[in-house]
Amino acid sequence: MNSPHSSFDEHNVIHELKHHLPAQAPLKDFIHHNTLHAFQKYKFFDGLRMASEIFGYRVSLSLKEYRSLYDSKKIKKEVIEKIIIQRKGEALAGEWVKKVLYKDYKHTPPPRIGMLRSNWKREYKIDLDSLVHPILFRILCSYLDQGISIWSFPVRNKSFISAIREMERNSLSSFFRNKRARKLLLKTTCEISELLKILVGGDESLYEHYLFDQQFAHQGWSGMVSTVEDQPQTLLDKREISIHDLIVFELLLEIDALDSHFGVDWIPLDRTIMQRPTELFGDVAETELHQIWYIWQEAYEWSYYDQVLAGLITPRNQKKEILEKSFQAMFCIDDRECSFRRYLEKFDPTSETFGTPGFFGVEFFYQPENGKFYTKLCPAPVTPKYLIKEDDARKRKEIDVHFSKHAHSFYGGWLISQTLGFWSAFRLFLNIFRPTM
Repeated sequence: MNSPHSSFDEHNVIHELKHHLPAQAPLKDFIHHNTLHAFQKYKFFDGLRMASEIFGYRVSLSLKEYRSLYDSKKIKKEVIEKIIIQRKGEALAGEWVKKVLYKDYKHTPPPRIGMLRSNWKREYKIDLDSLVHPILFRILCSYLDQGISIWSFPVRNKSFISAIREMERNSLSSFFRNKRARKLLLKTTCEISELLKILVGGDESLYEHYLFDQQFAHQGWSGMVSTVEDQPQTLLDKREISIHDLIVFELLLEIDALDSHFGVDWIPLDRTIMQRPTELFGDVAETELHQIWYIWQEAYEWSYYDQVLAGLITPRNQKKEILEKSFQAMFCIDDRECSFRRYLEKFDPTSETFGTPGFFGVEFFYQPENGKFYTKLCPAPVTPKYLIKEDDARKRKEIDVHFSKHAHSFYGGWLISQTLGFWSAFRLFLNIFRPTM
């Protein structure tokens, strides 16, 4: 909770975090995702400029790469001149052509994300990420495990922070090396604002920037936690986890790491920084370099459009109907489909291919015979109405005994390698000299 006079709105900050983090689901499903979805409300070049300046995303080719394309005739000079005239007027066309083709520009400023937390290294000479991330990621992996690890997470029926709290209370060992973080976890409600007050200090205007810095230091993990929180069905074996819980636990680990390094007398971050970081979502001024990038990108696109449009208006021979087809093939409509179909039809002119939705218009879950879970087989936004179960399968799936999680243990791994390992080596030898499907 936040006090009535607090300038830090925890719920709003978490909402903004979830909006800007990549919506990365666990990779059991094939999903398209626009990594710049948080900037879709802006005009194209404005969104690219903000994404680049705030988060350091690379949103275009470099000037060197654009000029190399120009030298290789993939970007046409007449197209560049036309775009410059449209943007700057005919009077300034000559000046801007020289800038686009030849002028050197200094390196762009570093991204705003990470600027505040970089003071831990600069002022305190400590790398918090290297001290915190290894244990944080191991615990997240264990909690979200889908049956791969040898040992299951001890507490499975509670939320992430509740499970951590129960383990800490009932275990002989601890996640922490010092008393303060353990006491905060067990004796307090672990409010984010209170933990930030220990780390950052009383300047609440820095809290939002600190949390963005922290979570974007591992945006893949944070994005996946955010997605699992909103769509728990993305995990086969569901877990209750949230960005709030992840932030709380990471803040506790950071406090513990600092206590281990400095004792309990270290001072918070806001009392040591010499210069306040640039406001994270403040205005991003448009520079001349940005305008040069816009011109290059538009010229690159229109040079390509010219080639495509020229090809489309070129008369082509009427496609003859294929009377005797060698085969027909259907492909799921996605980024790769068209190229697959064109190559097949080129190398076998008597073949016929079609593009179709991969789920054939029937949204369903699929459950293999003896399977514990079922898989969604339809586009991401669609909620299936049907469940298709495999039954009475004629052919059983082959299972290699040595491909199991027990092969990763010390004794099990040694035993399997000394017994089944020889059979595996023999089969590998056969597959090399007599390859089969």
